[in-house]
Amino acid sequence: MIKSILGLLFIAASTFSFGQDNPSSTWAKNKVVVDGKPTEWNLPLKNYDNETGLFFDFENDSTNLYLCFQTKNEMNEEKIMKAGMKIILSSKINGKHKSIIDYPLPLSKSPVATGEVQPDPLAPHEDRHAAFLKKDTLMEVKGFTNKNGIISSNDVSSIHAAINWDSSRVFTYELAIPLSELFGSGYDLKDLSKGIAMDVIINAVHGGNMQNRGGGGYPGRGGGRMGGGGRMGGGYGGGNRMAEQEGSGQYQGGNPFMYQKTELKQKFILATE
Repeated sequence: MIKSILGLLFIAASTFSFGQDNPSSTWAKNKVVVDGKPTEWNLPLKNYDNETGLFFDFENDSTNLYLCFQTKNEMNEEKIMKAGMKIILSSKINGKHKSIIDYPLPLSKSPVATGEVQPDPLAPHEDRHAAFLKKDTLMEVKGFTNKNGIISSNDVSSIHAAINWDSSRVFTYELAIPLSELFGSGYDLKDLSKGIAMDVIINAVHGGNMQNRGGGGYPGRGGGRMGGGGRMGGGYGGGNRMAEQEGSGQYQGGNPFMYQKTELKQKFILATE
């Protein structure tokens, strides 16, 4: 019953979100703890992108920008875990800026210890998730004021991110970026209304990425398949809401969606207190 109610809420939220062209960030009244647990966010997340299948939202305060993404499509999260995800933020605040965050890193960039035993792809979800969280603690950042290169994703003093799953296996990705890293130390809060362009890319899975990576390979076990040429909007009974993502079928090796890059483009305006 609880899952059904949550599903209906996600349907209502995503239906509402398609009409928003340039949504505004929300001022974070409470401290956002980036731990992959969306406790501080208003759920369901108010924005939805059909191509990537991601629900998303943004908050900020006077020092940080916070981003949150969610999906319950297991094929989608498997694609993120194997091929990685890139976030590009562009603005003209205090000069023209373009900053890039790669997290999780694709397998080709993710260091793996020699002889490390890969998790069993048929292991329970919880075991695969735990293996992923243990291994994926690095991110690559470019175009920031001070932090650039391969850095820890757990350093709460700077740019940091976290991924986690709740008891219903909803995948949550949280990210915090200091505004001083994004715009430089001389930014003015009055300039925040100039807006930010966000480009989120979920990479395509390639041959070298088909090895297990925490999440393991999902064996096919029925359920819905991706429609509309592999895009997120065409399948699962004519829609792709969080409710329909639940139980929507695990990784199917021949599904073209896994081998296609998907992209979310969104402009938004930062909030001022």
